[in-house]
Amino acid sequence: MRSERGQTNLAALVAALVVLTATVGVTLALADGALASADRSPEERRTAVTATDRLVAGDSPLTRRASVLDDDAIATATVGTVVEAVPPLADAAFRVRLAGDTVVERGDPTDGTAFRRIVVVASAEERTRTVDAADGVTLPRRTATIRLAFGDATVETVRTNGRVVLHRPGGLRGVETVDVSRAETLTLTFDANATGSVPVTYFPERTHKATLAVIVDA
Repeated sequence: MRSERGQTNLAALVAALVVLTATVGVTLALADGALASADRSPEERRTAVTATDRLVAGDSPLTRRASVLDDDAIATATVGTVVEAVPPLADAAFRVRLAGDTVVERGDPTDGTAFRRIVVVASAEERTRTVDAADGVTLPRRTATIRLAFGDATVETVRTNGRVVLHRPGGLRGVETVDVSRAETLTLTFDANATGSVPVTYFPERTHKATLAVIVDA
């Protein structure tokens, strides 16, 4: 009886050692592969990381602000636009992809090194509402810009959240565009003697997340 148990335990031990050896072998193989890959293309990886950082920077030609890509700018981007923003790409084959779609590419970087990050992509909708100058309005969506037309109104002063942004003694004329803060809901008011109606155009954002990928073959 003891002999049978001993043989069973020995068989179990051998089996466990075989599994452990195989697991360690696979783990080492994967680690060796990762290290080899890292050793093969450190410069490519640095360039890819730099490219993604610069493309989402606040002064990038592809962003509305830091870390927020502009959908319209993405649609019109060129190789020159990207290289100007990321000089290290000047002599490299590269591809920039957003949500799986190619934005721009030069050469064939298929065997290059990729770096990916999650980003926010924004697009603006143009909306217009006609406001009674005697009442003012609180806009339902935040915006960075408003456009006002004074053809059918007599208005000397325009305030946003209590701050004077437009003023002209005798009355404002034509169309005026004003930059405002997107960080707060906007309440628009006019001077106490204002009359008529003012079309107010604003540009609320729609945003979604996507994966930005830069593949570099240096």
